[in-house]
Amino acid sequence: MHEQFANDKAGYRKFLKWVKVNSHGVDMSLWLFCGENTGDYSKGLANFLYGKGCDMWLENAKCIKDSCGIRRLKSDRADAAMIAEYAMRNHDRMTLYEPLSGPLAQLRELFLFRQMNVRKRSGYIVRKGEKGRTLDSSPAKSFMARKCKHMIAELDKTIKECDKMIEALIASDRDLQETYEIVTSVPGIGAQNAVCMMVYTDNFKRFDCNPRKIACYYGIAPFGHDSGTSVHCDPHVHYMANKTIKGILTQAALCAINHCPPVAHYYARLIERGKKTMVALNNVKNKLVRIVTALVRTKQKFIPEYEFAKRYAMD
Repeated sequence: MHEQFANDKAGYRKFLKWVKVNSHGVDMSLWLFCGENTGDYSKGLANFLYGKGCDMWLENAKCIKDSCGIRRLKSDRADAAMIAEYAMRNHDRMTLYEPLSGPLAQLRELFLFRQMNVRKRSGYIVRKGEKGRTLDSSPAKSFMARKCKHMIAELDKTIKECDKMIEALIASDRDLQETYEIVTSVPGIGAQNAVCMMVYTDNFKRFDCNPRKIACYYGIAPFGHDSGTSVHCDPHVHYMANKTIKGILTQAALCAINHCPPVAHYYARLIERGKKTMVALNNVKNKLVRIVTALVRTKQKFIPEYEFAKRYAMD
């Protein structure tokens, strides 16, 4: 069976009614809906079905695509059949969808809005700098430089307002406040890194507090490439990664190396062993993820003296 529906509440109701008509009397509690996770575009239907008590499974689109073998036809009907077959064959590995809590959902939107404004601000700064270095002082160049300066000031104001709203939102929710205080207790991890981790891990519930899974999602987990006796490559990070959080975590790692004695000692030991700078830095990122995940799981704050003594004992 195949049909198309509008991606709004009216379309969701028609879709559910259509499923009931074509379910051949199967009880609603036995239904399983599966779809590709397309971000906000798929959240409307997922939240609607969750509210109706239905089981909803949002799967990574690449997982579905890679499992179907060679495909030549691309259409809505073919895609729906592919997703249905994937769900039928892999239902034992499903992860049921759960919507984010109200405060966490708002925190996610505020963080993404802030990141968008930061990127725009960087663009205007670059554009303003380019015009400032030119010797041509035509009216057009002066106009562009003046507008860039004005836009940078407006974006600075917006970013500050976002920071205040983020702080107020975290303070209003007990769980978010507790996690935020634990994460920021690690030297080098500031407000934006903490919020980034909380947002992309669903407050550390998305990956079951597994640091390896979180590192894999961040794009900092190394993977090997071996085959028989002829193919052997050193482990490398994969190109599939969330570049935004990977870049933010890089800044946290650099800050931790400068201000956190245990991390600085760990980084120095890696360099002494002959590790390349970027490899050692990536190891520091993994170390930070492991430390933060362990602290959140045990609900404890970072104790530098304990970590430093433990590290020297291991040496």
